[in-house]
Amino acid sequence: MRIGFVDHHLNNYHADKFLSLLRGQLKDMGAEVVIAWESNPTGDDWCQKNSVRRAESIAEVCQESDAVFILAPDNIDEHLKLATEVLPYGKPTAIDKALAFTVDDAKKITDLASIHGVPITSSSALAFAVELENLLTEVDRTPQEVFVTGMGEWKNYGLHTLAMALRVMRPGTRRLVDTGTESSRVVTLEYGDGRRAFVIVRSSQNMWELFPWTVGIRLSDEKYLHAIIKDYDGFYANLMRRIVEFFRTGVPPFPSELAMELVAVLENADKSLQSGGQWVDL
Repeated sequence: MRIGFVDHHLNNYHADKFLSLLRGQLKDMGAEVVIAWESNPTGDDWCQKNSVRRAESIAEVCQESDAVFILAPDNIDEHLKLATEVLPYGKPTAIDKALAFTVDDAKKITDLASIHGVPITSSSALAFAVELENLLTEVDRTPQEVFVTGMGEWKNYGLHTLAMALRVMRPGTRRLVDTGTESSRVVTLEYGDGRRAFVIVRSSQNMWELFPWTVGIRLSDEKYLHAIIKDYDGFYANLMRRIVEFFRTGVPPFPSELAMELVAVLENADKSLQSGGQWVDL
């Protein structure tokens, strides 16, 4: 399978990581990055350094690949612009981290995919953390509650923490409230029937030492399942493996409905915080 990368700038950790996985740990899957394009090159020539053909346009990437991976992990606000050029070619498309930062942009992407009959998927790798996968094998009923914690700025890094909660609870958030502060987000998602998710994301200079990603799942009043996310290489490998499977089957590992809900929560949590901690309907 021929994969094409489309990026804002290819000199980033995600482009390096996913390429190395496809050439190393996941080589037996038979997927290869054959061509790449970037809108704003920085630093060394990534394509030359990694022996990947440099495209002159997004059109060239789409014409010469079987599937497209839109990266731009540090420029999520560019995803709509990039997707608008990629999706008309009809190739299965993965979008790194999140569809967009606004519901309006995300809906434009999913509508465009629908118009062109293109299967798409978009997710943070944390949704497929090894430790979370292990917990989910023990879930034998509908979870009543999940709590997740993490670190970083709400949109760029909070989405990783949020993705774990949504993976457990699935689509269906009815309303939310953010009772935190700009540097300590405390977001409650309400699903109805007493089901809730609690998302805490803190930002500070020493956040990497103090606030690891954690997830807890309550199945009943008597039992919690809990894990601390430690296997960083594992969640990148799990995501890339699922993306390759998606490129072959067209079945998204993180459905568009869930990807849209992630964006809606990100955006509406800001509205709740700005309103002084009022509930916002989704």
